[in-house]
Amino acid sequence: MKDFDLVLMDIKMPGLSGMETLSQMVIDHPDTSVVMLTAVADVKIAVEAMKQGAYDYITKPFDLDDLSLRVRRALERRKLVLENREYQRRLEQRVEQQAGQIQQYYKEAMEALSREQIVLGKLGGEGQRDHLDEAYLQVARSLAVMAEAREPYARGHAERVSLRASEIAIQLGCNAELIKQIKLAAALHDIGKIVIPDQILFKAGPLTPAEFSEVTRHPTAGVEIIRNIEHFKDVIPLIECHHEWYNGKGYPRKLKGESIPLGARILAVADAYDAMTCPRPYRPRLSNEEAVQVLKKGAGAQWDPKIVDTMLKVLEREARMLKAMPAEG
Repeated sequence: MKDFDLVLMDIKMPGLSGMETLSQMVIDHPDTSVVMLTAVADVKIAVEAMKQGAYDYITKPFDLDDLSLRVRRALERRKLVLENREYQRRLEQRVEQQAGQIQQYYKEAMEALSREQIVLGKLGGEGQRDHLDEAYLQVARSLAVMAEAREPYARGHAERVSLRASEIAIQLGCNAELIKQIKLAAALHDIGKIVIPDQILFKAGPLTPAEFSEVTRHPTAGVEIIRNIEHFKDVIPLIECHHEWYNGKGYPRKLKGESIPLGARILAVADAYDAMTCPRPYRPRLSNEEAVQVLKKGAGAQWDPKIVDTMLKVLEREARMLKAMPAEG
């Protein structure tokens, strides 16, 4: 049987019944819209047919104008379904292409860094490690810029998070190695967003549970992108856990309290503040004061209260510095 845009089918037919034919059509011709014709006494069966895949039903005797309207609606619905499927296919291709571009960039960058490491190894010198750390940090920042190019409203987000998270770590007395890891993780924490479809990432309204589930994939996706890069292995827990909640209600691992790595807890606060004070498709930006109130309210639940307190001190210091700067003009 060839594909048709629409089929009008009676529930009672010689040979196979309408219901039996429908069940087969749903399997063999899922893109064909089916409108069932039924007597008044068979309305319950018609409703069951809709549950099994029919688009609509019409009771006999039918009005031609009503029939025409329902046929038009069925064809419009079929067109929309096909357009959405094609959009999804193209979107998946685009996401795959973006992921491939990032992976290719990584490959080229790692090859270049490997060559540089060999040269530095031959030359020796105490600055070798620092030089490589800086080179890898620049690679991470370049990847952040690539990821942010997809979200114009997020431009500069990774760099701002890096600066504030590093300052929090310094104020908390963290060692130099952890501060270095936080800078790397801040640059890389959102690159997994390439797996989130555009219609979700740029949705203006609230997300459905299924859509939110897609969003929660990005920390794990980011980890998968960098997993095979030896130099980034120590920042994997920070990237994976930067959306864990202090009370255990975050994602993806439902970690709680100090079982969440310290670097991830620091990153979470700096990330949340910057996200709140930048515009998003689903809401306008919050003022600095409003974002501070959200942080205070979420301390002990979403965020480590000690880190929130430290963040507030960092913000107060920023405000004092800005106030002390001479006005332009």
